[in-house]
Amino acid sequence: MIEFKKILFPVDLSAQSRAVAGSVQAMARHFGSKITVLHVAEKDENHGNTLDEFAAQAFPGASVNREVVEGEPAEQIVDYARAHGTDLIMIPTHGYGPFRELLLGSVTAKVLEHATCPVWTGVHAQEMMAHSPEHWKRMLCAADTEDKDVRVIQWASAFAKEQNMEVRLVHAVAGSDGMWTEQNDPSMYEFLFDAARERLVELQAKAGTNLEVRLTGGTVGNAVRRIAVEERVDLIVMGRGGSSIIREAPSPTISIANETAPA
Repeated sequence: MIEFKKILFPVDLSAQSRAVAGSVQAMARHFGSKITVLHVAEKDENHGNTLDEFAAQAFPGASVNREVVEGEPAEQIVDYARAHGTDLIMIPTHGYGPFRELLLGSVTAKVLEHATCPVWTGVHAQEMMAHSPEHWKRMLCAADTEDKDVRVIQWASAFAKEQNMEVRLVHAVAGSDGMWTEQNDPSMYEFLFDAARERLVELQAKAGTNLEVRLTGGTVGNAVRRIAVEERVDLIVMGRGGSSIIREAPSPTISIANETAPA
């Protein structure tokens, strides 16, 4: 069974972090999770009082663990998650303070590359509560055609079953948005789709799943977004390296380590 008993919520004390707090609390309520609010502080910052004020405003009346560390933000997040057996990292897409770059830049890239647990994030924090666990109905699993995505497909199938969600597999067919479009070269276009379909059958056989598959042309981020909007999904599950999906996703995403994350 997939459980999120320990949720790590890294914050930079910005309005963006505060906007995500409701989603964090909803997830914790749904899974019976313990929340740790982690602040990677700058030197000479008024550490404890600042985080206490943030937590009191973001989680009024709730009991959350509060931790302050110093260092490089992504490194500290990953190290803390590993050391404390974190089951899920929930992190906003951007902020200010130590998270000066867009989270899809340096900080997110490092967290997604090195974290071994699932990572939840979303671009439109103000819309995330519409997709909180009590509202979950449909999920997409965005998969590539490499063997490493077998683990992602297995995880998505198991999680959807446990949460009583509909789930479909979506794949953007490489090359079908370039010179080999349906209009320019219909025979090659059909070949690309057939090859992708056969490969996904092989991966699902390895994963022990039989999910419905949606194949589509276009760039990965745009293609997944289009299907997500059509299907009115509440969650997108994907492997690592899906920054274009995160940027375009109309709902939260959970990124799964599809292979052992580097140290």
